[in-house]
Amino acid sequence: MKKRVTILSLASLVMLMLFAGCAGKTVFQSNFGASMVGQPPSQTQTVGTANVFGDQGSVVVASIPDVTGTWVEIGRTPTQHGQPPSQLAIFQGNFVQSAGAGTYYFSTFLYIPSDSNNVATLQFDQFGWPVADVTGGFLHIDFLLDNRVRIDDNANTIFGTFPRNQVFIVQVTLNVNPVASTAHIVLSGAGASGEADYTIIPALQQKALQFGAVKVWMGFPWTGKFDASQIVVTYNAP
Repeated sequence: MKKRVTILSLASLVMLMLFAGCAGKTVFQSNFGASMVGQPPSQTQTVGTANVFGDQGSVVVASIPDVTGTWVEIGRTPTQHGQPPSQLAIFQGNFVQSAGAGTYYFSTFLYIPSDSNNVATLQFDQFGWPVADVTGGFLHIDFLLDNRVRIDDNANTIFGTFPRNQVFIVQVTLNVNPVASTAHIVLSGAGASGEADYTIIPALQQKALQFGAVKVWMGFPWTGKFDASQIVVTYNAP
């Protein structure tokens, strides 16, 4: 029961932060409640649509013992010979439309087990980019083996800390502007902590102006699984 109360408190906190900071238009939202456990997420989400990519069973809706709600579970299982699987495992949430310049507020719950030998990734993509192609992003955030967080594969950006076997919150405020764009990243809940400010790489600025999808994924050579839920993106015009 204690875990359930904690999850409800986190959900209330997220809603309060969303209402306080971003009373804008919701461009993507999913809690995966309309999808069957054990099956891939439905293409139709609360707001927006979803695509998945990977080996069979690598991206499915799941429940977590003693934790409230439904989740999208991203996993890569070694083959019978112990080799990594052949495909990435990707969930892509697609916006209703690309809104262009403005302020975007992203939030999600993450749950990363202690027995997973993986790096979990959140990525921000341009609108209409194929789900199987992870080169369309203008920003990605990796949750590392040492329970720290890295931005765009740059060792100089590592910050914060997050827990294993507990639900924590990730929030990203993206200020997308015609000339330069920035991100403010916050970790919170269940012992997670850390904040970072980051300027989008100039060569990727045009992709930021076409922001229209988020990806939750796991790549090579990682195996194991992690879960995400309550994925929300809102937009405020400049």
